[in-house]
Amino acid sequence: MGLTRQDIARAGLRLLNEVGLNGLTLRLIAQELGVKAPALYWHMKNKQELLDEMATRMYADAMPGRVPEGMGERESLEWASRALRRMMLAYRDGAKVFSGTFLTDDSLLGDNPFQGRVDAGLEPYLAGRALFTVYSYVVGFTIEEQAVYPVPGERDPRYDLVSTAWVFDEDVEGRFGDGLTMVLNGVFAWLDDKVVS
Repeated sequence: MGLTRQDIARAGLRLLNEVGLNGLTLRLIAQELGVKAPALYWHMKNKQELLDEMATRMYADAMPGRVPEGMGERESLEWASRALRRMMLAYRDGAKVFSGTFLTDDSLLGDNPFQGRVDAGLEPYLAGRALFTVYSYVVGFTIEEQAVYPVPGERDPRYDLVSTAWVFDEDVEGRFGDGLTMVLNGVFAWLDDKVVS
């Protein structure tokens, strides 16, 4: 059986935890797979295509695509936000890999948690703005978190606890949860303020 895009992406994800995003190259992946680098270019034209496929594999492996039954808008957004963060944290530089990429498998996209509002007359682009705001918070927070903890459990010494405690305290889960609550409060207040004609 020949080499596939998924094989290349999975090799890239394995190496990501060893070398980080800056050290990841198609040449290194080719060595990992025991092939010459030109063999990879048959499947992927450049590093961005590689990152797109790696992000798709990350998402496919970690996100079931559908929220558990019975969750309302807010609960489903909170659940998906926490699952997205866990997915990115599973890999060194995972948030940087995932941000700005294109999912190559449309079947992975879940349901719109605001579909009930859209059905009731909310403009779809407004639901999209709300979702993108929450997504941007989760990705941005996780990028910053992985800068402070580039290797899980190992704090970058430049962020010492004394001088940066007011921003980078040790309660990362609490900071994420509080920030998510603030973002969701704002998003739902904004949506509730939209007049449905």
